[in-house]
Amino acid sequence: MFSHNFIYILDLIGCIACAAAAASLAKKVGLDFLGAIMIAAIGAIGGGTCRDLLIDRHPLFWLIDLNYLIVVSITAITVQIFYYQVEKFFARPLVFFDAIGLAAFAVIGFEAALSKGFAYPIVVLMGVVTAVNGGIMRDIVCRQIPLVLREEIYITCAICGGIVFLILLKLDCEIWLRDIVSLSVTFLLRLLAIKKKWNLPSITIAEKKHLKNQ
Repeated sequence: MFSHNFIYILDLIGCIACAAAAASLAKKVGLDFLGAIMIAAIGAIGGGTCRDLLIDRHPLFWLIDLNYLIVVSITAITVQIFYYQVEKFFARPLVFFDAIGLAAFAVIGFEAALSKGFAYPIVVLMGVVTAVNGGIMRDIVCRQIPLVLREEIYITCAICGGIVFLILLKLDCEIWLRDIVSLSVTFLLRLLAIKKKWNLPSITIAEKKHLKNQ
């Protein structure tokens, strides 16, 4: 019960961060406040929606818990009203809360797929889908290259959290311990990636430079 309530609270905090980032992007690309609410919803609950559709989990979580839509709508409207103040004073805190959201979304995805009896690779994949698909769809709708595919490692953090989750599952750890530890690993890796500017290396073979004959 503690684990469920704790992750639920972090999930809502993550929704606020994702909705704020999406509403800010909507303002930058010139959308009105209704457009901002739509983009905020895509960014905040789009990943979980994709996950539930893929694993045939019905009804969708935000259809039975209106707190998600309420939080997203209030956040989007607030950002639209106080856009310049948010950009000036809350840019750095939003990065922190976004990392919380990434970790919480990933763990919720792991547990959702596990509860449906999917194979372990799919469990990890559903955590990744939950964590990043909303941001990817948000950026595509706003005609941007998805941020999670070009900034410091993001998807990798969710995958690492999933590996830890599966290890603890095989060790038969308590659910609350499994969730909290995998969430913490994902969260800390994301913060370190931001601080250290970690990026995945290029795997392209370097072009050979031919010496010109003199």
